[in-house]
Amino acid sequence: MNGKERVLKALSFEEVDRTPWMPYAGVQTANFLNIDAEQYLKSADNIVNGILKAYEVYKPDGLPVAFDLQIEAEALGCELRWADNNPPAVVKHILEEKTIDDIKYPTENDGRYPIVLEAARKLSEAIGDKVALYALICGPFTLASHLMGTNLFMDMIMEPDKVHKVMKFTTKVAKDFSTMYSKTGVHIIAAVDPMTTQISPEHFEEFVSPYLTELNTYVKELGLKVTTFCCGDATKSFELMCKTKPNGIAFDENVDLKFARQLGTKYKVSLGGNLPLTTTMLFGSPLENVQEAKKEIEIASNEPGFILSPGCDMPFDTPIENIKAISQFVRGEFSSIEMFTSERQLDDDKDEVFEDVAIEKGKAFIEIVTLDSEGCAPCQYMVESVKKVAPQYGDKLRWRETLIKSKAGIKRTMELGVKNLPALLINNEIVFDNIVPDENSLKVEIDKRL
Repeated sequence: MNGKERVLKALSFEEVDRTPWMPYAGVQTANFLNIDAEQYLKSADNIVNGILKAYEVYKPDGLPVAFDLQIEAEALGCELRWADNNPPAVVKHILEEKTIDDIKYPTENDGRYPIVLEAARKLSEAIGDKVALYALICGPFTLASHLMGTNLFMDMIMEPDKVHKVMKFTTKVAKDFSTMYSKTGVHIIAAVDPMTTQISPEHFEEFVSPYLTELNTYVKELGLKVTTFCCGDATKSFELMCKTKPNGIAFDENVDLKFARQLGTKYKVSLGGNLPLTTTMLFGSPLENVQEAKKEIEIASNEPGFILSPGCDMPFDTPIENIKAISQFVRGEFSSIEMFTSERQLDDDKDEVFEDVAIEKGKAFIEIVTLDSEGCAPCQYMVESVKKVAPQYGDKLRWRETLIKSKAGIKRTMELGVKNLPALLINNEIVFDNIVPDENSLKVEIDKRL
């Protein structure tokens, strides 16, 4: 089998000759070209050259065209903030100023649609017969959060009809983009919907399930495979995701692979995951990455339908040697894992230090533990929820974001007992664990501490 055949069979829940390997080569791929994330994501040629280099070096079975969840939001009028080592973040939400009736559906000529569609066509021509190409689109619920901001979480409670109207709109945007991608030669549509893990199962069933089912059914009718991509602790809604009829679900290390394997087998849904992004891929050695890959393959490969992959878009500074080591192991190029180097490649001499903050009577301290609010949508909206209420408390409230993209951040996270991201702590107590709070809920918890 070649890579394309291997991935497509896995997504059909059929036997394959070995575990397929799918590195999410997003902005990390810009390192091959010595450019930053913004230069990479604004040029079809840069995307194509980066992915072709990733194909050469990582020898994968599948690759994404572009890992950027802000393409649709930008085309719809949202303002973005660009970063050197992350995809952009939405900083101005169009539905805070307009209504859904005021905005038009994007066409293939709007925003950066032409860039990624051109990249998809060129990659399909160059390597589409050898490797499975994933066209990533922003999932309907995450796109709704881009358009509405943190108002989405309050409106689910106070104005559910309004949210349903937005979800119908974002689902059509996702279906339209899938149609455009289907004409470029890609094989899989991946609806990346990380915000779905930040709500209750009840809200998932009401505001996500019908729309994701509609999207998944539509993509299959186009003749393509379809996967749902989530991040964060999706455990509480994982079975609901399986019921939306995807070919596969991709997830990160917050979901126990044994648990996912049971549900994947029950519903004949392929699984993609779940190499830890920071503790292993970013800061681990090649040997540690291979050991992690070996462990996951042993857990998940007793049934068909497992695709080894990172938990999400690989951090920009993920060492190339770590990714290569996983590939070499999966393809059986070494007789023993001890042949991989155990030396870590990132130096922590410049690590920041997260000092303890004294808790004062009559004041509150909020700590938001994230992967990075610049590049992780759930993390971004957790931070936005705090920014929105902070001015109402003046000097009675202090807050900070603790990123686990540094060893100091990982150490701090362990000290706090945080297991899922993002997490919001008030006075060093975990209050919102992998759930983005609406404004009222957050204020109630702050007021308790005051």
